[in-house]
Amino acid sequence: NFEVSEFNTYQELLNKSNALLDKAQIARITNLLVSKPRVYVYGRGSSGLVAQEMKLRFMRIGLNIEAVTDSHIMKVNSVILDENCLVIGISVSGQTDDIISSLKAAHQRGAYTLLMTARQDKSYQEFCDETLIFASMEHLEYGNIISPQFPILLVLDVLYAHYLQIDRSKKEALHEYTIQTLQPFLIK
Repeated sequence: NFEVSEFNTYQELLNKSNALLDKAQIARITNLLVSKPRVYVYGRGSSGLVAQEMKLRFMRIGLNIEAVTDSHIMKVNSVILDENCLVIGISVSGQTDDIISSLKAAHQRGAYTLLMTARQDKSYQEFCDETLIFASMEHLEYGNIISPQFPILLVLDVLYAHYLQIDRSKKEALHEYTIQTLQPFLIK
């Protein structure tokens, strides 16, 4: 059955994601999200959509975060980076030139750099303070049917849940205030 195979692929991705999850690393990244005054998330294509999702979700609970999905803006943004910044690059392949070169520039400026990718490569250590590996759909039967965003969004949900736990009542109040602020603009 076609649908059963798709669900099996999702289950396999869930299992791989769980196996790759490093709780100590999630705690470190969560602490960075709390301690760094400015967070920038770089992504292109479907990874750019995840960057936008991350911005919208975390901004609603008080994080000073910006999603950058344009390669020119990534380059211009590097001018304002310093040790007070966390720069997160998202690239499924780990080889997106715009993301890699922007992380290198951010690292040179003193920003803390994190690459979220499905590719493990020791060369990332030269310019990334952290590499967060998420599950890959490579070699899965329905790898081209399942959205490449799915495993990245799983990791994003884990980070969000951990970040939310720190001063949860304040963050939930901010989220509720955001919903109330948007209420007049929502279509009824």
